Amino acid sequence: MKYTAIRRKQFSRYVITSYICLFPFSHAIYGNSCLGTAPDHPFKKGAIAVWTFKDLNDATQKNSRLTKNGNVSVITLQGEEADASKARGGDALVAKFDGGFLSAGQGADNELNLNGKHLSILARVKANYITGYTPILTKAGNDQSLAYNVAFNPQGKNIYLEVLLGSDDIAGAHLLKYRIPREELTLWHDIIFRFNGKTSELYVDGQLRDDEVTVGDIRDWNRRPLLIGGQYKDGEGYSDTSNASAEFVFDGLIDHIGLWNRYLSDKEVMLLSGVQNLKDGRPEYYTEAYRPQFHFSAKKNWLNDPNGLIYYDGIYHMFFQYMPPHRPGAYKDWGHAISEDLIHWEQIPNHITPHKVWAGCWSGSAVVDEHNVTGFQNGDEKPIIAFITNGGHPDDGLGPLCTQCIAYSTDAGKTFTYYDKNPIIRNIHKANRDPKMVWDANSRQWIMSLYMDKGCEFGLFASNNLKDWRQLSSLTLDGVTECPGFFPLPVDGDSNNIKWLFYGANGKYKIGSFDGTHFQPETGILEGDFGRNFYAAMTWSNVPDGRCLHLAWMPTQRYPDMPFEQQMNFPTELTLHSTPNGLRAYRIPVREISNLYDQYDRWKNKTITAGNNILNKLKGDLYDMQFEFDMTRSSSFTIGIRGANIYYDADKQQIFCDGPTVDNKWADLGRATLKSIDGKMKLRILVDRTSIEIFGNDGEVVITSNFMPDLLNRFYSLSTDKQIKIVSADIYSLKSIWNIN
Repeated sequence: MKYTAIRRKQFSRYVITSYICLFPFSHAIYGNSCLGTAPDHPFKKGAIAVWTFKDLNDATQKNSRLTKNGNVSVITLQGEEADASKARGGDALVAKFDGGFLSAGQGADNELNLNGKHLSILARVKANYITGYTPILTKAGNDQSLAYNVAFNPQGKNIYLEVLLGSDDIAGAHLLKYRIPREELTLWHDIIFRFNGKTSELYVDGQLRDDEVTVGDIRDWNRRPLLIGGQYKDGEGYSDTSNASAEFVFDGLIDHIGLWNRYLSDKEVMLLSGVQNLKDGRPEYYTEAYRPQFHFSAKKNWLNDPNGLIYYDGIYHMFFQYMPPHRPGAYKDWGHAISEDLIHWEQIPNHITPHKVWAGCWSGSAVVDEHNVTGFQNGDEKPIIAFITNGGHPDDGLGPLCTQCIAYSTDAGKTFTYYDKNPIIRNIHKANRDPKMVWDANSRQWIMSLYMDKGCEFGLFASNNLKDWRQLSSLTLDGVTECPGFFPLPVDGDSNNIKWLFYGANGKYKIGSFDGTHFQPETGILEGDFGRNFYAAMTWSNVPDGRCLHLAWMPTQRYPDMPFEQQMNFPTELTLHSTPNGLRAYRIPVREISNLYDQYDRWKNKTITAGNNILNKLKGDLYDMQFEFDMTRSSSFTIGIRGANIYYDADKQQIFCDGPTVDNKWADLGRATLKSIDGKMKLRILVDRTSIEIFGNDGEVVITSNFMPDLLNRFYSLSTDKQIKIVSADIYSLKSIWNIN
């Protein structure tokens, strides 16, 4: 589903257009450039420094004069190389680096310590070879002091062109990168980076190669001199560095380098890149070998806990813990994705980002303030209130201890503003965190559950206006920590019989009663999921049809050479049921999965004997398999799924799931007791490229796990040593949720 198809009145399409840019500096000042007389020449306005290497002077005449160190010379290009240089504003005179570097210091008037929310950088370079980390332009220290940096960086068998930008608002640095094909490494490249205080973009040869949500002011307190073709050995860039030593490994040519405190139009980027139009050259995400095809994963980078799950005006919102590279772990964003059907998701660049006062955006929840009890509403849209643990690591200099803060949106979730009277709950103990909000209709107040970071203790808080909170009580769940969920549910669908469910990050839960102040458990601690990859679940708020919709993070780091890390499980509906063993929480895939159904195979009342495999014609990656077995006439059996095996022991009434071998051992994906009911046993299996989710007896038992598949193995089987009596088997192949055209 294209982003433009989703609520056009609410969101505007994120388009690759003029945000901010870098371009090549010109010798227009000397009058010898074919672009020099153009009235809209980019160097006529806002250039901080431009070096064209005709000499060591700054061509803007702002006196950011270079100092030569070691072997750097000037050579004259010939033929097509000279023409290309001049077409981009150069003069065919280039700096040749062979064991040396150039230093610009801080600039004559400290102008190289850029500030504000606009930046453009240009470098036209040609490398001879790359053997290690190779700086082109550096105003850098470590991640906490770095200002800006352009470099080649080998990683494994690949070589990346990287641009780093430091921010005053967020610890660490923002990273954009492009993997350069080996055959193009020694060609000339026009590198343009642009930043507008909200997003950053990397263009290489007129193609957008990477972009990222990048907020805050440019870090301007770096006191390292600006170096071309080198970097300082010591990473602490905020100290006095007048006597610091440098290292230089760049071997090649630089035509020109420029810095601007403005961003240029697309037209100017095209002009200075020598192209007729700008192309989208970003990787074709969502088609990668290990990419989940009907489970949500971030386009790139690290993802973990789902956050702020809400439904508003026809749109499901999924926020999630998102980690751009070169950020300390304490400084995560809330990434953002939207959907009309819970199935097809589109990640959008409307993040909630860390705040320089309250620190990183840790996990939390969100609600719609239908009655404007906060007073934040200023138009037709109801306020959306995000409750965030703003956390840091004070011992590492990364923000204060955890506090609970709110950010609110008055434009249907497009943008969020931090409440100016934050925090709404000050630090109570260590890293107390993960506020989850729910409305209690009986006591007519908002209830917050919060992990207290004291062993397995959680706190309950109440508010009438979502801003002022008081603690009601506390409770403990042995073996359960962080990411609480607390909400009422009808038992067996009876709205007159309401019980409350309380769970933590690992899925373990209790069911009981809540009197508006205290939670009274009526069960012991129960297992919510028996798999190996289920954590930090959260439920959606404000769902119009009353369903309790549930989503969890599936942590794993198994998949090599992928641009993304981690995925979510498939959304499920959570219900409470009476069983012979007492109340239990059940989960089943949301009914919207039928929107993905493609091909269909069905068997009814069929007996399977040894050697008879009814699944041998399946060859796909994605399935919703639904079985019902007559266990009065069935023996133990195994379902084989692309190298993984689901084994049911009919005598012990237990189910086991093992993945392909890892280090010559079977990967244990989970096991549980699963008893037949009136002689029947139901089994539902969701199979994605790298995950298996098993739902036994309509969700009484759930196993959620990732596995490392053999990409060439497309073999499926249903086998037994004796016989299996199938009441019914419905096998649906599924379509991908990613529209990649």
